[in-house]
Amino acid sequence: MTRKSLLILSLAATPVLAGNWNVPIVARSLDNPVPINDETIRNAADLYSRQCVSCHGREGRGDGTEEKVDYSLQSILATPTQPGNQPLTDGELYWKITHGVGKMPSFAGKLTDEERWLMVNHMRRLPPDPK
Repeated sequence: MTRKSLLILSLAATPVLAGNWNVPIVARSLDNPVPINDETIRNAADLYSRQCVSCHGREGRGDGTEEKVDYSLQSILATPTQPGNQPLTDGELYWKITHGVGKMPSFAGKLTDEERWLMVNHMRRLPPDPK
């Protein structure tokens, strides 16, 4: 393997700090294949109600019915991950939903790829944090 190949491989495996999760750089460039339209908005809202409200609350503020989390999803959306304070990309959000961390479970086996992308779209449509 050439020195250049090793450098490329090491850069691809270098994590980007995103919130408390180390998201691989390659996740940053993943494109969301799910369009936003009336049908996908309804599907995403229904899925969020079934899978996420119990911890994150109806509007993503961490005020769930079964668990409380000490952050809002809006704060996660605004977390800078790159030089220049760029917010999380859809790919990074998808990676976080897929892998989970701490009390948040991985949804890799629980939701399909399309459903996890629907969740990304839903998060983007949450109302702003009133803080």
